[in-house]
Amino acid sequence: MSEKAKLSVPAPPEGFVWAQDYETPDGRIVPGIASRLGITYHTYRKWRMRNETPPAVLIGKRLASRIEWIDQFNAKREKEALDAYNAGNANAEYAMRPAESRLAAA
Repeated sequence: MSEKAKLSVPAPPEGFVWAQDYETPDGRIVPGIASRLGITYHTYRKWRMRNETPPAVLIGKRLASRIEWIDQFNAKREKEALDAYNAGNANAEYAMRPAESRLAAA
């Protein structure tokens, strides 16, 4: 056998995704947890050690998470970012310096 056998990744249970991207038998690439968070798998591993990721479970030897958990995690982070932005802009009008005259001093 001259060709190397391609290791297949079994599909996760319905409603779950693996931590890394994986390919379905029909050739479609399914984004994993890291891709859905917009980060690399290595960054995901670092965040996971700091408990900064959505909940995940081990299924066999693979790490998986429910798609709903990932969506909730992303929505929570988006809300926190918007709240921080709005809190910073709430007093922006009063914190600015008054307009200065553009006329040159005589």
